[in-house]
Amino acid sequence: MKICIPTSEGKLCGHFGHCDSFTFAEINPETKEILTIEEKIPEEGISCQSAAWISEQGVSKVLAGGMGGRPMMMFAMNGVEVVAGCPELPIREVLEKYMANSLETGENACSGEGHDHAHCHHHG
Repeated sequence: MKICIPTSEGKLCGHFGHCDSFTFAEINPETKEILTIEEKIPEEGISCQSAAWISEQGVSKVLAGGMGGRPMMMFAMNGVEVVAGCPELPIREVLEKYMANSLETGENACSGEGHDHAHCHHHG
């Protein structure tokens, strides 16, 4: 299973379109072992439009903090499951908690009022 996590400073980034890079992790679903972890940045740069590029990487799940409607729709159209509301923890910890079914998720920070369907906005 291949999982993608929007990343900033080694942690899950709370806002999908504002991350520094995307971390891709290959996981053995039977043993729950992390096989590979690799950070990538799309050539065209990072935006909420990166969903199509991530889908092309063969990802089956995205673990995210907040994500707007447009990337969520793009992932859904490409058969990629999104788990939103994930905490801003170190990447390996997010993966380990997810595989152990102990990752506590909250609200999608980008689905409430004040967000249009195209962007996640940072709340200061």
